[in-house]
Amino acid sequence: MLLSIHSILLTTAILAGQLIKLPIAVNSGSTLLDLVVGGLCLFGIWKSKFQLNKPPIYILTGFGFVVITFISLLLTPLNLSNPERLISFLYILRFGIYLLLGWLIYQGSIPLKPKIPQVLLESGIGLAILGLLQLIFLPNLGFLISQGWDPHFFRTASTFLDPNFLGAYLVLTLLVILKIKNDKIFFVITYLALLTTFSRGAYLAFLVSFGIFSIVKKSFRLGVITILLFTGLMLGFFTYEHLVATPRGVDRTKSAEFRLDSWQQGLHMFEKHPVLGVGFNAYRFALKEYNLADEQFIGSHGATSNDSSLLFVAATTGSLGLLSYLFWLGTCCWYGWKKNPVLLAGLLGLIAQSFFANT
Repeated sequence: MLLSIHSILLTTAILAGQLIKLPIAVNSGSTLLDLVVGGLCLFGIWKSKFQLNKPPIYILTGFGFVVITFISLLLTPLNLSNPERLISFLYILRFGIYLLLGWLIYQGSIPLKPKIPQVLLESGIGLAILGLLQLIFLPNLGFLISQGWDPHFFRTASTFLDPNFLGAYLVLTLLVILKIKNDKIFFVITYLALLTTFSRGAYLAFLVSFGIFSIVKKSFRLGVITILLFTGLMLGFFTYEHLVATPRGVDRTKSAEFRLDSWQQGLHMFEKHPVLGVGFNAYRFALKEYNLADEQFIGSHGATSNDSSLLFVAATTGSLGLLSYLFWLGTCCWYGWKKNPVLLAGLLGLIAQSFFANT
């Protein structure tokens, strides 16, 4: 399938990951993907002559959540400066633009609908290849500490610079390969990249996604293959633990402790402001104002969100935001159940992983 200029731009922007970024504030900025999505939205609005059809339910409920995030930030209990409010608002704007892209593709203003599977396929395989090359030639990412990133060693991070998020994308890629390509070579390459992320959360996403997919497809064979491949992932993780992590003094139990601390921080914010939270994307500023973390952590990328997506939503938008968010996810799952098993399987896998990383 030949790719159009729109799909080439989108594929390239996904492949760029975190490498091309327009800085806005400390550890904050717009990636090339953000800029491309924004540009595509402007093109789509211009092409539609500002006339938008009624969005499908899974887009409409997403915009409902965006409204709640805006209200939560507008009524934030934090003493935010104007720059801090702007930084927080930009994430809401970014979230809305990505939803708008889906809406414009849905109504045909951006000619991408038939090419989206190919975009996901080629970007995912490209990320896998780049990740394996990074693992071979640049296995130690400790030099990125000064930029606020975690010092990953001998883990595939690719251009995302994060094994957990890369792992999530690779799981989705494997689903797409299984659905539209069924290419064994590309499947093996992507699986090896997923294996070498050594991300337990991504492995869980794989198990849930492929398990759900095999159930929906009523394929016993795929279920058995899923169990075997998941076993391979876990064997790879334990090998990494004993041969790489332990000899270098890398204590992976500390990551579990940090995750528990993160959950406690999110619960503290939610309990303090249960209705509308502390304001969407104001999480870092809440950590500082409530003295929930030290300065070193607050200056890192990890301070922008909680290690649980649902806790992040609850802490920043309260009960109203959480209910709205779950309703949106529910409509997406319902659509996936009716028409798109890849969407359903992939989304449930992401939700499973999101309890341990903000995917």
